[in-house]
Amino acid sequence: MDTLTLAEASNSSSRSHGTGKKRRCSDGTKILLLFIITNSVTTLLAISFPNLAGDNEESGDSTLDFAFNVLSTSQTLAVDLHRRVEATDAVIKRLIANSSRLKRDAADPPNKLTPDEELTLALGPHTLPFGYTRNLDSHKMYPAVGAACHRHRDELRKYMAYNVSGDCPSDAAFAERLMLKGCEPLPRRRCRAQGPAGFPDPTPFPESLWVVPPDKSVAWGSFSCKNYSCLLVDRPAGSHDHDCKISCFDLAGEEERRRWVVVGGKRKGGAGDDLDYDVDSVLASKPRGTVRVGLDVGGGTGTFAARMAERGVTVVTTTLDLGAPFGEVVAARGLVPLHLGAVAGRLPFFDGTLDIVHTFGAHLRLGRWVPGEEVLDAELYDIYRVLRPGGLFWLDRFICSGKEMADVYGSIIEKVGFRKLRWNTGKKVDKGPKADADEWYISALLERPMA
Repeated sequence: MDTLTLAEASNSSSRSHGTGKKRRCSDGTKILLLFIITNSVTTLLAISFPNLAGDNEESGDSTLDFAFNVLSTSQTLAVDLHRRVEATDAVIKRLIANSSRLKRDAADPPNKLTPDEELTLALGPHTLPFGYTRNLDSHKMYPAVGAACHRHRDELRKYMAYNVSGDCPSDAAFAERLMLKGCEPLPRRRCRAQGPAGFPDPTPFPESLWVVPPDKSVAWGSFSCKNYSCLLVDRPAGSHDHDCKISCFDLAGEEERRRWVVVGGKRKGGAGDDLDYDVDSVLASKPRGTVRVGLDVGGGTGTFAARMAERGVTVVTTTLDLGAPFGEVVAARGLVPLHLGAVAGRLPFFDGTLDIVHTFGAHLRLGRWVPGEEVLDAELYDIYRVLRPGGLFWLDRFICSGKEMADVYGSIIEKVGFRKLRWNTGKKVDKGPKADADEWYISALLERPMA
Protein backbone atom coordinates (compact mmCIF):
# COMPACT_ATOMS: atom_id res chain seq x y z
CA MET A 1 0.00 0.00 0.00
CA ASP A 2 2.88 2.40 0.83
CA THR A 3 4.43 1.65 -2.53
CA LEU A 4 1.20 2.48 -4.37
CA THR A 5 0.81 5.70 -2.40
CA LEU A 6 4.33 6.84 -3.31
CA ALA A 7 3.84 6.01 -6.97
CA GLU A 8 0.54 7.89 -7.02
CA ALA A 9 2.17 10.91 -5.35
CA SER A 10 4.98 10.77 -7.89
CA ASN A 11 2.50 10.62 -10.79
CA SER A 12 0.41 13.45 -9.32
CA SER A 13 3.50 15.70 -9.04
CA SER A 14 4.61 14.78 -12.52
CA ARG A 15 1.34 15.73 -14.25
CA SER A 16 1.77 19.34 -13.15
CA HIS A 17 5.20 19.87 -14.68
CA GLY A 18 5.17 19.35 -18.46
CA THR A 19 6.71 16.85 -20.83
CA GLY A 20 9.89 16.22 -18.80
CA LYS A 21 7.83 15.17 -15.81
CA LYS A 22 5.77 12.72 -17.94
CA ARG A 23 8.99 10.93 -18.70
CA ARG A 24 9.70 10.49 -14.99
CA CYS A 25 6.07 9.35 -14.47
CA SER A 26 6.63 6.64 -17.05
CA ASP A 27 9.72 5.44 -15.14
CA GLY A 28 7.70 5.19 -11.90
CA THR A 29 4.95 3.22 -13.70
CA LYS A 30 7.52 0.77 -15.05
CA ILE A 31 8.84 0.12 -11.53
CA LEU A 32 5.29 -0.44 -10.22
CA LEU A 33 4.47 -2.85 -13.07
CA LEU A 34 7.70 -4.77 -12.39
CA PHE A 35 6.66 -5.11 -8.74
CA ILE A 36 3.18 -6.42 -9.69
CA ILE A 37 4.55 -8.89 -12.23
CA THR A 38 7.10 -10.26 -9.72
CA ASN A 39 4.42 -10.92 -7.10
CA SER A 40 2.10 -12.46 -9.71
CA VAL A 41 4.83 -14.91 -10.78
CA THR A 42 5.40 -15.85 -7.15
CA THR A 43 1.68 -16.53 -6.61
CA LEU A 44 1.45 -18.68 -9.75
CA LEU A 45 4.46 -20.73 -8.66
CA ALA A 46 2.95 -21.29 -5.23
CA ILE A 47 -0.34 -22.44 -6.78
CA SER A 48 1.23 -24.71 -9.38
CA PHE A 49 3.77 -26.52 -7.19
CA PRO A 50 1.21 -28.71 -5.28
CA ASN A 51 -0.18 -29.94 -8.61
CA LEU A 52 3.29 -31.11 -9.60
CA ALA A 53 3.64 -33.24 -6.45
CA GLY A 54 0.73 -35.71 -6.84
CA ASP A 55 2.65 -38.98 -7.45
CA ASN A 56 5.59 -38.77 -5.09
CA GLU A 57 5.49 -37.41 -1.55
CA GLU A 58 9.27 -36.83 -1.43
CA SER A 59 9.12 -35.09 -4.77
CA GLY A 60 6.24 -32.95 -3.45
CA ASP A 61 8.25 -31.97 -0.37
CA SER A 62 11.23 -31.01 -2.53
CA THR A 63 9.02 -29.01 -4.88
CA LEU A 64 7.36 -27.26 -1.95
CA ASP A 65 10.73 -26.33 -0.47
CA PHE A 66 11.71 -24.87 -3.82
CA ALA A 67 8.48 -22.87 -3.92
CA PHE A 68 9.13 -21.46 -0.45
CA ASN A 69 12.65 -20.43 -1.55
CA VAL A 70 11.23 -18.68 -4.60
CA LEU A 71 8.66 -16.95 -2.41
CA SER A 72 11.38 -15.78 0.02
CA THR A 73 13.45 -14.43 -2.85
CA SER A 74 10.39 -12.69 -4.26
CA GLN A 75 9.73 -11.03 -0.91
CA THR A 76 13.34 -9.80 -0.80
CA LEU A 77 12.91 -8.37 -4.28
CA ALA A 78 9.70 -6.71 -3.21
CA VAL A 79 11.46 -4.99 -0.28
CA ASP A 80 14.25 -3.85 -2.61
CA LEU A 81 11.70 -2.52 -5.13
CA HIS A 82 9.92 -0.69 -2.34
CA ARG A 83 13.17 1.07 -1.43
CA ARG A 84 13.84 1.92 -5.09
CA VAL A 85 10.38 3.44 -5.47
CA GLU A 86 10.99 5.58 -2.37
CA ALA A 87 14.36 6.72 -3.77
CA THR A 88 12.78 7.46 -7.16
CA ASP A 89 10.10 9.53 -5.51
CA ALA A 90 12.73 11.55 -3.62
CA VAL A 91 14.72 12.14 -6.82
CA ILE A 92 11.58 13.28 -8.68
CA LYS A 93 10.74 15.75 -5.91
CA ARG A 94 14.32 17.09 -5.94
CA LEU A 95 14.24 17.46 -9.74
CA ILE A 96 10.95 19.33 -9.58
CA ALA A 97 12.37 21.70 -6.95
CA ASN A 98 15.56 22.27 -8.93
CA SER A 99 13.58 22.84 -12.12
CA SER A 100 11.51 25.53 -10.40
CA ARG A 101 14.66 27.20 -9.06
CA LEU A 102 16.35 27.14 -12.47
CA LYS A 103 13.27 28.72 -14.06
CA ARG A 104 13.38 31.50 -11.48
CA ASP A 105 17.12 32.00 -12.05
CA ALA A 106 16.62 32.16 -15.83
CA ALA A 107 13.88 34.75 -15.46
CA ASP A 108 15.89 36.94 -13.10
CA PRO A 109 18.89 39.02 -14.25
CA PRO A 110 22.40 37.91 -13.09
CA ASN A 111 23.22 38.84 -9.54
CA LYS A 112 25.02 42.16 -9.36
CA LEU A 113 27.90 41.62 -6.97
CA THR A 114 30.56 44.07 -5.86
CA PRO A 115 34.18 43.20 -6.74
CA ASP A 116 34.73 42.13 -3.12
CA GLU A 117 31.68 39.84 -3.24
CA GLU A 118 32.76 38.45 -6.61
CA LEU A 119 36.24 37.80 -5.18
CA THR A 120 34.72 36.00 -2.20
CA LEU A 121 32.71 33.86 -4.62
CA ALA A 122 35.87 33.02 -6.59
CA LEU A 123 38.03 32.21 -3.58
CA GLY A 124 35.38 30.25 -1.67
CA PRO A 125 35.09 28.01 0.22
CA HIS A 126 31.83 26.50 -1.07
CA THR A 127 29.70 23.96 0.82
CA LEU A 128 29.45 20.63 -0.99
CA PRO A 129 25.87 19.66 -2.00
CA PHE A 130 26.11 16.14 -0.54
CA GLY A 131 28.15 16.98 2.54
CA TYR A 132 31.48 15.52 3.64
CA THR A 133 33.66 13.63 1.15
CA ARG A 134 36.77 11.65 1.98
CA ASN A 135 38.53 12.80 -1.19
CA LEU A 136 38.58 16.40 0.05
CA ASP A 137 38.49 15.50 3.76
CA SER A 138 35.97 18.30 4.13
CA HIS A 139 32.35 19.27 3.65
CA LYS A 140 33.55 22.31 1.69
CA MET A 141 35.44 22.88 -1.57
CA TYR A 142 38.43 25.23 -1.48
CA PRO A 143 39.40 26.56 -4.95
CA ALA A 144 43.05 25.93 -5.83
CA VAL A 145 44.07 29.59 -5.99
CA GLY A 146 47.63 30.35 -4.87
CA ALA A 147 48.15 31.82 -1.40
CA ALA A 148 49.99 34.75 -2.98
CA CYS A 149 46.66 35.93 -4.46
CA HIS A 150 45.59 36.90 -0.95
CA ARG A 151 48.63 39.20 -0.63
CA HIS A 152 47.47 41.35 -3.55
CA ARG A 153 43.86 42.08 -2.68
CA ASP A 154 43.88 45.55 -4.27
CA GLU A 155 44.96 44.07 -7.61
CA LEU A 156 42.47 41.24 -7.17
CA ARG A 157 39.62 43.69 -6.58
CA LYS A 158 40.57 45.37 -9.84
CA TYR A 159 40.81 41.98 -11.60
CA MET A 160 37.37 40.96 -10.31
CA ALA A 161 35.66 44.25 -11.30
CA TYR A 162 33.79 43.08 -14.40
CA ASN A 163 30.26 42.55 -15.72
CA VAL A 164 28.91 39.14 -14.72
CA SER A 165 27.68 37.20 -17.80
CA GLY A 166 29.22 39.84 -20.06
CA ASP A 167 32.52 40.08 -21.92
CA CYS A 168 35.71 39.87 -19.86
CA PRO A 169 37.86 43.01 -19.70
CA SER A 170 40.89 43.26 -22.00
CA ASP A 171 43.39 42.94 -19.15
CA ALA A 172 45.73 40.14 -20.23
CA ALA A 173 48.86 42.15 -19.39
CA PHE A 174 47.51 42.93 -15.92
CA ALA A 175 46.74 39.24 -15.40
CA GLU A 176 50.29 38.28 -16.42
CA ARG A 177 51.72 40.66 -13.82
CA LEU A 178 49.53 39.08 -11.15
CA MET A 179 50.82 35.65 -12.14
CA LEU A 180 54.43 36.86 -11.89
CA LYS A 181 53.67 37.98 -8.34
CA GLY A 182 52.71 34.40 -7.51
CA CYS A 183 48.93 34.65 -7.92
CA GLU A 184 48.69 31.43 -9.87
CA PRO A 185 46.31 30.10 -10.93
CA LEU A 186 44.24 33.26 -11.25
CA PRO A 187 40.69 33.24 -9.80
CA ARG A 188 38.02 32.18 -12.26
CA ARG A 189 35.63 34.83 -13.59
CA ARG A 190 32.02 34.51 -14.75
CA CYS A 191 32.50 36.32 -18.02
CA ARG A 192 33.18 35.45 -21.67
CA ALA A 193 36.82 35.73 -22.72
CA GLN A 194 37.17 37.99 -25.73
CA GLY A 195 38.74 36.71 -28.93
CA PRO A 196 40.09 38.65 -31.90
CA ALA A 197 37.58 39.79 -34.51
CA GLY A 198 37.66 37.75 -37.70
CA PHE A 199 39.61 34.86 -36.18
CA PRO A 200 40.72 32.63 -39.10
CA ASP A 201 40.94 28.85 -39.32
CA PRO A 202 44.44 27.67 -38.38
CA THR A 203 46.98 26.52 -40.95
CA PRO A 204 46.84 22.70 -41.32
CA PHE A 205 49.45 20.65 -39.48
CA PRO A 206 52.38 20.11 -40.13
CA GLU A 207 52.66 23.15 -42.45
CA SER A 208 51.64 25.27 -39.44
CA LEU A 209 54.96 24.52 -37.70
CA TRP A 210 56.91 26.96 -39.92
CA VAL A 211 54.32 29.55 -40.99
CA VAL A 212 53.92 32.96 -39.33
CA PRO A 213 50.28 33.00 -38.10
CA PRO A 214 47.77 35.52 -39.47
CA ASP A 215 47.61 38.82 -37.59
CA LYS A 216 43.89 38.27 -36.92
CA SER A 217 44.65 35.19 -34.82
CA VAL A 218 45.86 37.44 -31.97
CA ALA A 219 44.14 40.05 -29.79
CA TRP A 220 46.92 42.66 -29.86
CA GLY A 221 45.41 45.07 -27.34
CA SER A 222 47.89 44.35 -24.52
CA PHE A 223 51.04 44.46 -26.70
CA SER A 224 53.00 47.43 -28.04
CA CYS A 225 53.25 45.68 -31.41
CA LYS A 226 49.92 45.32 -33.22
CA ASN A 227 50.96 42.78 -35.87
CA TYR A 228 53.62 40.17 -36.58
CA SER A 229 55.46 42.47 -38.99
CA CYS A 230 56.26 44.73 -36.05
CA LEU A 231 57.67 41.79 -34.09
CA LEU A 232 59.98 40.92 -37.01
CA VAL A 233 61.60 44.36 -37.22
CA ASP A 234 65.21 44.28 -36.10
CA ARG A 235 65.68 46.81 -33.32
CA PRO A 236 68.57 47.60 -30.95
CA ALA A 237 69.20 45.10 -28.18
CA GLY A 238 67.04 45.76 -25.13
CA SER A 239 64.44 47.83 -27.01
CA HIS A 240 61.95 44.97 -27.26
CA ASP A 241 59.10 44.59 -24.80
CA HIS A 242 59.57 40.83 -24.84
CA ASP A 243 62.42 38.58 -23.77
CA CYS A 244 63.04 36.95 -27.15
CA LYS A 245 65.39 37.36 -30.06
CA ILE A 246 63.86 38.63 -33.31
CA SER A 247 64.41 35.24 -34.93
CA CYS A 248 62.02 33.42 -32.60
CA PHE A 249 59.03 35.00 -34.37
CA ASP A 250 60.53 34.62 -37.85
CA LEU A 251 59.37 31.04 -38.21
CA ALA A 252 60.29 30.90 -41.90
CA GLY A 253 63.73 32.44 -41.34
CA GLU A 254 66.98 30.52 -41.68
CA GLU A 255 68.13 30.95 -38.10
CA GLU A 256 64.97 29.54 -36.57
CA ARG A 257 64.85 26.69 -39.11
CA ARG A 258 68.40 25.65 -38.13
CA ARG A 259 67.85 25.51 -34.38
CA TRP A 260 68.50 22.09 -32.82
CA VAL A 261 69.10 20.41 -36.17
CA VAL A 262 72.30 22.03 -37.51
CA VAL A 263 75.48 21.46 -35.52
CA GLY A 264 78.63 23.35 -36.42
CA GLY A 265 77.17 26.75 -37.29
CA LYS A 266 78.37 28.76 -34.30
CA ARG A 267 75.72 30.78 -32.59
CA LYS A 268 76.07 34.51 -32.14
CA GLY A 269 77.66 34.41 -28.72
CA GLY A 270 80.45 32.00 -29.47
CA ALA A 271 81.37 29.36 -26.90
CA GLY A 272 81.90 26.60 -29.44
CA ASP A 273 80.03 23.77 -31.10
CA ASP A 274 80.18 21.41 -28.13
CA LEU A 275 77.39 23.34 -26.43
CA ASP A 276 74.96 22.85 -29.33
CA TYR A 277 73.30 19.45 -29.01
CA ASP A 278 70.95 18.45 -31.83
CA VAL A 279 67.64 16.68 -31.28
CA ASP A 280 68.61 13.59 -33.29
CA SER A 281 71.73 12.85 -31.24
CA VAL A 282 69.77 13.37 -28.02
CA LEU A 283 66.99 11.04 -29.15
CA ALA A 284 69.62 8.50 -30.24
CA SER A 285 70.78 8.23 -26.62
CA LYS A 286 67.62 6.21 -25.95
CA PRO A 287 66.09 3.18 -27.72
CA ARG A 288 64.16 4.25 -30.79
CA GLY A 289 60.60 5.37 -30.02
CA THR A 290 60.98 5.47 -26.22
CA VAL A 291 61.09 9.28 -26.03
CA ARG A 292 57.42 10.11 -26.64
CA VAL A 293 56.21 12.92 -24.35
CA GLY A 294 58.03 15.82 -22.74
CA LEU A 295 58.15 19.36 -21.43
CA ASP A 296 60.01 22.46 -22.63
CA VAL A 297 60.36 24.88 -19.72
CA GLY A 298 60.31 28.51 -20.88
CA GLY A 299 60.04 27.49 -24.53
CA GLY A 300 59.27 30.88 -26.13
CA THR A 301 57.46 30.39 -29.44
CA GLY A 302 57.74 26.60 -29.34
CA THR A 303 60.48 25.83 -31.88
CA PHE A 304 61.96 23.08 -29.71
CA ALA A 305 58.50 21.45 -29.48
CA ALA A 306 58.15 21.83 -33.27
CA ARG A 307 61.42 19.96 -33.83
CA MET A 308 60.24 17.19 -31.56
CA ALA A 309 56.81 17.08 -33.21
CA GLU A 310 58.50 16.43 -36.55
CA ARG A 311 59.99 13.33 -34.92
CA GLY A 312 56.76 12.08 -33.37
CA VAL A 313 57.42 13.43 -29.85
CA THR A 314 54.71 15.45 -28.06
CA VAL A 315 56.24 18.32 -26.07
CA VAL A 316 54.28 20.80 -23.92
CA THR A 317 55.77 24.31 -23.92
CA THR A 318 55.53 26.53 -20.83
CA THR A 319 55.36 30.21 -21.68
CA LEU A 320 54.02 33.63 -20.70
CA ASP A 321 52.71 36.41 -22.94
CA LEU A 322 55.24 38.94 -21.67
CA GLY A 323 55.29 41.72 -24.28
CA ALA A 324 54.35 39.44 -27.18
CA PRO A 325 51.81 36.67 -27.99
CA PHE A 326 54.03 33.67 -27.21
CA GLY A 327 51.18 31.38 -26.19
CA GLU A 328 49.17 32.25 -29.30
CA VAL A 329 52.14 31.49 -31.56
CA VAL A 330 52.73 28.11 -29.92
CA ALA A 331 49.04 27.19 -30.34
CA ALA A 332 48.93 28.49 -33.95
CA ARG A 333 51.80 26.14 -34.78
CA GLY A 334 49.65 23.19 -33.68
CA LEU A 335 51.56 22.73 -30.42
CA VAL A 336 50.51 22.79 -26.76
CA PRO A 337 51.23 25.95 -24.70
CA LEU A 338 51.08 25.73 -20.91
CA HIS A 339 50.42 29.07 -19.20
CA LEU A 340 52.87 28.75 -16.32
CA GLY A 341 54.48 31.59 -14.37
CA ALA A 342 58.06 32.05 -13.29
CA VAL A 343 57.33 31.46 -9.63
CA ALA A 344 55.11 28.45 -10.24
CA GLY A 345 55.41 25.66 -7.72
CA ARG A 346 55.02 21.98 -8.37
CA LEU A 347 54.97 21.10 -12.07
CA PRO A 348 51.41 20.03 -13.09
CA PHE A 349 52.36 16.50 -14.15
CA PHE A 350 52.08 13.08 -12.54
CA ASP A 351 55.17 11.48 -11.01
CA GLY A 352 57.38 9.56 -13.43
CA THR A 353 55.40 10.31 -16.61
CA LEU A 354 57.65 12.41 -18.90
CA ASP A 355 60.35 11.03 -21.18
CA ILE A 356 62.24 14.33 -21.55
CA VAL A 357 62.40 17.80 -19.95
CA HIS A 358 64.24 20.57 -21.82
CA THR A 359 65.15 24.10 -20.76
CA PHE A 360 67.09 26.70 -22.74
CA GLY A 361 69.07 29.71 -21.50
CA ALA A 362 68.49 31.82 -18.41
CA HIS A 363 64.71 31.71 -18.40
CA LEU A 364 62.65 32.80 -15.42
CA ARG A 365 62.10 29.41 -13.84
CA LEU A 366 65.67 28.16 -13.43
CA GLY A 367 67.86 31.16 -14.22
CA ARG A 368 69.07 34.14 -12.20
CA TRP A 369 65.56 34.78 -10.88
CA VAL A 370 65.73 31.72 -8.62
CA PRO A 371 66.25 33.02 -5.03
CA GLY A 372 68.87 30.78 -3.47
CA GLU A 373 70.25 27.29 -3.76
CA GLU A 374 67.36 25.75 -1.81
CA VAL A 375 64.77 26.91 -4.36
CA LEU A 376 66.92 25.65 -7.24
CA ASP A 377 67.21 22.40 -5.30
CA ALA A 378 63.43 22.09 -5.21
CA GLU A 379 63.08 22.93 -8.91
CA LEU A 380 65.56 20.24 -9.95
CA TYR A 381 64.03 17.66 -7.62
CA ASP A 382 60.63 18.43 -9.17
CA ILE A 383 62.03 17.86 -12.67
CA TYR A 384 63.49 14.59 -11.39
CA ARG A 385 60.03 13.70 -10.01
CA VAL A 386 58.10 14.16 -13.28
CA LEU A 387 60.70 12.25 -15.35
CA ARG A 388 60.24 8.53 -15.64
CA PRO A 389 63.15 6.28 -14.70
CA GLY A 390 65.55 6.59 -17.61
CA GLY A 391 64.03 9.95 -18.63
CA LEU A 392 66.25 12.76 -19.97
CA PHE A 393 66.85 16.26 -18.61
CA TRP A 394 68.40 18.47 -21.32
CA LEU A 395 70.00 21.57 -19.77
CA ASP A 396 70.58 23.68 -22.89
CA ARG A 397 73.02 26.64 -22.74
CA PHE A 398 72.18 27.41 -19.14
CA ILE A 399 73.79 30.73 -18.12
CA CYS A 400 75.63 31.15 -14.82
CA SER A 401 78.77 32.71 -13.37
CA GLY A 402 82.02 30.77 -13.20
CA LYS A 403 81.74 30.59 -9.42
CA GLU A 404 78.17 29.31 -9.58
CA MET A 405 79.19 26.70 -12.12
CA ALA A 406 81.98 25.46 -9.86
CA ASP A 407 80.31 25.77 -6.47
CA VAL A 408 76.56 25.51 -7.05
CA TYR A 409 75.09 23.96 -10.18
CA GLY A 410 77.43 21.03 -10.63
CA SER A 411 77.15 19.94 -7.00
CA ILE A 412 73.37 20.39 -6.86
CA ILE A 413 72.84 18.33 -10.02
CA GLU A 414 74.96 15.53 -8.58
CA LYS A 415 73.16 15.73 -5.23
CA VAL A 416 69.73 15.45 -6.86
CA GLY A 417 70.87 12.19 -8.41
CA PHE A 418 71.00 12.79 -12.17
CA ARG A 419 73.46 10.71 -14.15
CA LYS A 420 75.60 12.74 -16.59
CA LEU A 421 75.43 11.48 -20.17
CA ARG A 422 77.00 14.66 -21.60
CA TRP A 423 78.45 17.78 -19.93
CA ASN A 424 79.94 20.79 -21.72
CA THR A 425 80.84 24.31 -20.58
CA GLY A 426 82.01 27.44 -22.41
CA LYS A 427 82.59 31.14 -21.80
CA LYS A 428 79.75 33.48 -22.76
CA VAL A 429 81.27 36.23 -24.94
CA ASP A 430 78.33 38.02 -26.54
CA LYS A 431 78.02 41.04 -24.25
CA GLY A 432 80.21 43.55 -26.14
CA PRO A 433 82.02 45.84 -23.68
CA LYS A 434 81.19 43.37 -20.90
CA ALA A 435 82.78 40.47 -22.70
CA ASP A 436 85.13 39.89 -19.80
CA ALA A 437 82.23 39.31 -17.42
CA ASP A 438 82.41 36.02 -15.56
CA GLU A 439 79.49 34.38 -17.37
CA TRP A 440 79.47 30.84 -18.66
CA TYR A 441 77.24 28.40 -20.50
CA ILE A 442 76.46 24.88 -19.33
CA SER A 443 75.00 22.33 -21.73
CA ALA A 444 74.25 18.93 -20.26
CA LEU A 445 72.27 15.81 -21.03
CA LEU A 446 71.27 14.19 -17.77
CA GLU A 447 69.34 11.03 -16.97
CA ARG A 448 67.17 9.92 -14.15
CA PRO A 449 68.67 6.52 -13.29
CA MET A 450 66.64 3.44 -14.06
CA ALA A 451 67.22 1.91 -10.62
